[in-house]
Amino acid sequence: MWPRRRYLTGMIARLAFAAAAAALFAAPASGEPASPWARDGSSELRLIDAGAAPDGGRLVGVAIRLDAGWKTYWRQPGDSGVPPQFDFAASTNLAGVDIAYPAPERMTDESGIANVYHGEVVLPATVRAKDPSQPVRLALVADYGVCDKVCVPVRAETALDLAPDGAYPGPAAAAVRRALAKTPKRTPFGAAAEGLSIASVSRRDGPDGKPAVEVVAAAPGPVTLFAETGEGGFVRAPEPLGESEGGKARFRIPFDRELPASGLRLTLAAPERAIETSVPLGAILRTP
Repeated sequence: MWPRRRYLTGMIARLAFAAAAAALFAAPASGEPASPWARDGSSELRLIDAGAAPDGGRLVGVAIRLDAGWKTYWRQPGDSGVPPQFDFAASTNLAGVDIAYPAPERMTDESGIANVYHGEVVLPATVRAKDPSQPVRLALVADYGVCDKVCVPVRAETALDLAPDGAYPGPAAAAVRRALAKTPKRTPFGAAAEGLSIASVSRRDGPDGKPAVEVVAAAPGPVTLFAETGEGGFVRAPEPLGESEGGKARFRIPFDRELPASGLRLTLAAPERAIETSVPLGAILRTP
């Protein structure tokens, strides 16, 4: 038999370990289900359960919090930077995850023009279970870049259990829903939503013979245009050309080679609202 002092020491150590493990995997003090913050360098990441998604499935937030002065990148980072990569392969009872991206900020520095987030950004994700009657173990490995004066690759790993019928109205869940409300609304070419629309996209080659397109956007005030190929690939940042008649904003997008066969995906962002419009290559070529 162990001496009493040795027994008590072992018992205290086991209790301390159990308490530390419980603290690691517990929900925040608000009582909202969220994973622990996974910190690497100058940023940290966690998952937040926000209850039922508007179109079915479960709404989850991927929250990234950055130290002051640091930035991370949108899905199409621009002239520099790396897009985030989210791997959910280790999850259980998971059919799929669809991540939405709020419109970013446009930033210009010595590396060129980049599309970034500062402070804290929440990426809303719709999670679908293989068996909706059973819990989902959502396990995430996230690889993304953060930059201040230098750029650093980051890897964060975290996990969150989603009960089949959870509903959580607290402040963290509310932040996920606010982020979802601000994500660009998918809007057909020529149609309007949130008072915004991509009115026309015309081919206007430059004096050097290189291809370019001119985008006319209808908006009630200042807007920023972000461009990608139809498959999400790199496109140079649209250059503002000022306003046309009727207060419509005009932009020029230059290309170093022929226009992408996949067309363009355009995100038009105003304060607190944005739309996303896909423009097929044929629609660009047909526009006078």
